[in-house]
Amino acid sequence: MSECMKSPADRQFRRRCQIAGCSSLVLYLACSQLALHMHEGPGGFVLAGIAGAAFVAELISVAFLVVRIRDEFQRILLTRSFVWATVITVTFATIWGFLELHSHDTIPHLPTLAIPFLLIFLTALAKVVIFRQHKSPQE
Repeated sequence: MSECMKSPADRQFRRRCQIAGCSSLVLYLACSQLALHMHEGPGGFVLAGIAGAAFVAELISVAFLVVRIRDEFQRILLTRSFVWATVITVTFATIWGFLELHSHDTIPHLPTLAIPFLLIFLTALAKVVIFRQHKSPQE
Protein backbone atom coordinates (compact mmCIF):
# COMPACT_ATOMS: atom_id res chain seq x y z
CA MET A 1 0.00 0.00 0.00
CA SER A 2 2.65 2.44 -1.03
CA GLU A 3 0.21 4.64 -2.92
CA CYS A 4 -0.25 7.98 -1.23
CA MET A 5 -3.89 8.84 -0.70
CA LYS A 6 -4.25 12.45 -1.69
CA SER A 7 -7.37 13.87 -0.08
CA PRO A 8 -7.64 14.55 3.66
CA ALA A 9 -10.78 12.41 3.80
CA ASP A 10 -8.89 9.45 2.30
CA ARG A 11 -6.01 9.90 4.75
CA GLN A 12 -8.42 10.13 7.68
CA PHE A 13 -10.29 7.01 6.49
CA ARG A 14 -7.03 5.10 6.13
CA ARG A 15 -5.90 6.17 9.58
CA ARG A 16 -9.20 5.05 11.12
CA CYS A 17 -8.96 1.68 9.37
CA GLN A 18 -5.38 1.23 10.55
CA ILE A 19 -6.31 2.10 14.14
CA ALA A 20 -9.29 -0.28 14.00
CA GLY A 21 -7.11 -3.02 12.50
CA CYS A 22 -4.37 -2.62 15.11
CA SER A 23 -6.90 -2.51 17.94
CA SER A 24 -8.58 -5.64 16.59
CA LEU A 25 -5.28 -7.50 16.43
CA VAL A 26 -4.36 -6.52 19.99
CA LEU A 27 -7.81 -7.58 21.20
CA TYR A 28 -7.51 -10.85 19.26
CA LEU A 29 -4.08 -11.55 20.72
CA ALA A 30 -5.16 -10.82 24.30
CA CYS A 31 -8.45 -12.73 24.15
CA SER A 32 -7.06 -15.73 22.29
CA GLN A 33 -4.20 -16.14 24.74
CA LEU A 34 -6.52 -15.78 27.74
CA ALA A 35 -8.98 -18.25 26.19
CA LEU A 36 -6.22 -20.82 25.74
CA HIS A 37 -5.45 -20.65 29.47
CA MET A 38 -9.07 -20.71 30.67
CA HIS A 39 -10.16 -24.28 30.03
CA GLU A 40 -13.00 -24.41 32.52
CA GLY A 41 -16.14 -22.34 32.71
CA PRO A 42 -17.84 -20.06 30.26
CA GLY A 43 -15.09 -17.43 30.43
CA GLY A 44 -12.85 -19.20 27.94
CA PHE A 45 -15.80 -19.73 25.61
CA VAL A 46 -16.70 -16.03 25.71
CA LEU A 47 -13.08 -14.93 25.24
CA ALA A 48 -12.67 -17.25 22.26
CA GLY A 49 -15.82 -15.75 20.71
CA ILE A 50 -14.49 -12.22 21.27
CA ALA A 51 -11.16 -13.25 19.73
CA GLY A 52 -12.95 -14.60 16.66
CA ALA A 53 -15.03 -11.45 16.31
CA ALA A 54 -11.91 -9.29 16.70
CA PHE A 55 -10.20 -11.17 13.88
CA VAL A 56 -13.24 -10.75 11.65
CA ALA A 57 -13.10 -7.01 12.42
CA GLU A 58 -9.44 -7.03 11.34
CA LEU A 59 -10.35 -8.66 8.02
CA ILE A 60 -13.14 -6.14 7.44
CA SER A 61 -10.78 -3.25 8.19
CA VAL A 62 -8.25 -4.54 5.66
CA ALA A 63 -11.03 -5.07 3.11
CA PHE A 64 -12.13 -1.45 3.50
CA LEU A 65 -8.55 -0.29 2.99
CA VAL A 66 -8.09 -2.41 -0.13
CA VAL A 67 -11.37 -1.24 -1.66
CA ARG A 68 -10.38 2.38 -1.09
CA ILE A 69 -7.05 2.06 -2.98
CA ARG A 70 -7.38 3.84 -6.29
CA ASP A 71 -4.41 2.20 -7.99
CA GLU A 72 -5.88 -0.92 -9.62
CA PHE A 73 -2.45 -2.53 -10.02
CA GLN A 74 -1.70 -2.30 -6.28
CA ARG A 75 -5.21 -3.43 -5.42
CA ILE A 76 -4.89 -6.58 -7.52
CA LEU A 77 -1.47 -7.37 -6.07
CA LEU A 78 -2.82 -7.04 -2.52
CA THR A 79 -5.82 -9.17 -3.39
CA ARG A 80 -3.59 -11.78 -5.00
CA SER A 81 -1.34 -11.96 -1.93
CA PHE A 82 -4.35 -12.39 0.37
CA VAL A 83 -5.85 -15.10 -1.84
CA TRP A 84 -2.59 -17.08 -1.90
CA ALA A 85 -2.15 -16.73 1.86
CA THR A 86 -5.74 -17.89 2.41
CA VAL A 87 -5.32 -20.90 0.12
CA ILE A 88 -2.09 -21.95 1.85
CA THR A 89 -3.59 -21.44 5.33
CA VAL A 90 -6.74 -23.43 4.55
CA THR A 91 -4.67 -26.19 2.94
CA PHE A 92 -2.34 -26.41 5.94
CA ALA A 93 -5.22 -26.37 8.45
CA THR A 94 -7.10 -29.06 6.54
CA ILE A 95 -4.13 -31.39 6.19
CA TRP A 96 -3.06 -30.85 9.80
CA GLY A 97 -6.62 -31.47 10.98
CA PHE A 98 -6.85 -34.79 9.16
CA LEU A 99 -3.41 -35.80 10.46
CA GLU A 100 -4.51 -34.93 14.00
CA LEU A 101 -7.71 -36.89 13.54
CA HIS A 102 -5.93 -40.07 12.47
CA SER A 103 -2.66 -39.76 14.40
CA HIS A 104 -3.97 -41.06 17.74
CA ASP A 105 -2.12 -38.30 19.65
CA THR A 106 1.26 -38.86 17.97
CA ILE A 107 1.40 -35.31 16.57
CA PRO A 108 0.76 -32.18 18.65
CA HIS A 109 -2.62 -30.48 18.65
CA LEU A 110 -2.78 -27.21 16.72
CA PRO A 111 -5.03 -24.73 18.53
CA THR A 112 -7.71 -23.28 16.27
CA LEU A 113 -6.90 -19.81 17.56
CA ALA A 114 -3.39 -20.13 16.03
CA ILE A 115 -4.73 -20.28 12.46
CA PRO A 116 -5.27 -16.48 12.12
CA PHE A 117 -1.64 -15.91 13.14
CA LEU A 118 -0.63 -18.18 10.29
CA LEU A 119 -2.88 -16.25 7.89
CA ILE A 120 -1.39 -12.90 8.93
CA PHE A 121 2.17 -14.21 8.57
CA LEU A 122 1.50 -15.79 5.18
CA THR A 123 -0.28 -12.67 3.91
CA ALA A 124 2.74 -10.54 4.79
CA LEU A 125 5.10 -13.05 3.21
CA ALA A 126 2.98 -13.34 0.05
CA LYS A 127 2.76 -9.56 -0.20
CA VAL A 128 6.56 -9.24 -0.09
CA VAL A 129 7.05 -11.97 -2.71
CA ILE A 130 4.32 -10.74 -5.07
CA PHE A 131 5.29 -7.06 -4.87
CA ARG A 132 8.92 -7.96 -5.61
CA GLN A 133 7.90 -10.00 -8.65
CA HIS A 134 5.66 -7.31 -10.13
CA LYS A 135 6.85 -3.74 -10.40
CA SER A 136 4.27 -1.00 -10.73
CA PRO A 137 3.82 0.30 -14.26
CA GLN A 138 4.41 3.80 -12.84
CA GLU A 139 7.93 2.91 -11.60
